[in-house]
Amino acid sequence: MSERDTPAELPRWRDRDAMRWAACRPAGWAHPLWGALALTAAVAVAAAVVPGALGTVHYGLAAAQIYWLFGLPELTLISGPVFAVLLMWRMEPEISVPGVAALLLCWGGARHRLGVRRRQRLLAANAALGVRLPLPGPLPPLRRGLVPIALGLLLCAAAIPPQTRLLAPVGGTLLAVGVLARGRAAALRRGGRPVLRVLTRADEDARTWVYAADDHAGRRPLFSCPTDPEPELPEGPRDGVLRNSLLFGTPYEGAELVLLSADTDDGPLVDRAAGPVRPA
Repeated sequence: MSERDTPAELPRWRDRDAMRWAACRPAGWAHPLWGALALTAAVAVAAAVVPGALGTVHYGLAAAQIYWLFGLPELTLISGPVFAVLLMWRMEPEISVPGVAALLLCWGGARHRLGVRRRQRLLAANAALGVRLPLPGPLPPLRRGLVPIALGLLLCAAAIPPQTRLLAPVGGTLLAVGVLARGRAAALRRGGRPVLRVLTRADEDARTWVYAADDHAGRRPLFSCPTDPEPELPEGPRDGVLRNSLLFGTPYEGAELVLLSADTDDGPLVDRAAGPVRPA
């Protein structure tokens, strides 16, 4: 796909719309750090008040829940209520009450963050003015998520004996990470996706920074994401210069996108899969 193959009427992600997207951020109380601290404190209280009440599996599940809170808020919406019910059913009140309170904070924060993601997707889709295009081909094989899925399955299988039961939460976490990443990348390839003209700048750490189409000075980055350039990608796109690009997909925290960035002013566009998105 070349610059002259791209329709001139593709919508630009203008600064006013991009700043509205950037302002859509989770509230401070929903930051996963607070839920992680609350859960850690609840575990410490349980260990101090009722010594020996918690076993290795309990500590492993608490660690897994903290990881899910940061990286898999979707899973926290399920695990939080399940763990809360188990605590109330199996544990004494001096253990269950702090634990359930911490899990409620984790669940509420995860739900709030996912709601913000939905609003970010809607804002980006509205900025695209209904314009949707299929990803330009040929597309490379879909490999996203294969490694964590394979490791997760191996660890889950290794956790069958009682002495290795602690591996189960780790394996389940890796499996969920791989399935979610693969699902997002696969969804991006199905049918037409919203497309926006933006500006991008690649740094030496293989991260691409995205700017509004009319932020020609590159003063306000919207988000960054690691990129997977094709093997033949020249060094030029990593020189820190702002370049005209096309963004396929709707950006939000953790999203998978495809960026097509001009190699030179009149040169071809280079296909670069990108994700997960990290707001600036």
